[in-house]
Formats: sequence, C-alpha cells, structure tokens
Amino acid sequence: MTASGGLYPSLGRHFKSMTELAHAANRSRDYVHRCLNGQRDFTRADKKAISAHIITELLRSKTYDYQDLENAMTAYEGSFDEIYRRKDAV
Repeated sequence: MTASGGLYPSLGRHFKSMTELAHAANRSRDYVHRCLNGQRDFTRADKKAISAHIITELLRSKTYDYQDLENAMTAYEGSFDEIYRRKDAV
C-alpha cells in the first residue's frame, strides 16, 4: 500500500496492500478505499480491528519499534484518528 494514499497514509507502514487492510478491518476493498479517500468514515469497530491487527503483527515480529506498539495501543483505546489520520485533514 502506498504511503501517499488518502487520509490515513501512515497505515501504509503496517499493511502491504489495501486487501490486507480490508482483511484486518473485516471489510471489502471498496469500503476501505472509500474510507481512505474520505468518502466515508471507518466505524469504531473498524478502527479497533485495524489497531488490534497492528498490535498483533508487531508483537509477532522479532523486533519492533516500541513507539509503533504504543501508538497502536493508543489508537485501540480510542485515538485512532489522532494517531493514523493525516493531520491536515482534520
């Protein structure tokens, strides 16, 4: 997934493709595409699922940046947009 895409470019650091992000959110690629482009919003459940996926993948890896883990945990607790959404889009 390109880091330049849409309102949530930093999600590209954690997902290789939009399909992978769609699987993490348990949604279709079209739905995720519309969310990334600002045509609709991720639901709270989507945000929790995406954050939980990021946390799980970080903990499974042999090495990870602790700040990435802390950010994912903060996002899971309700600050998803503050962590992952492009700052100038708010």
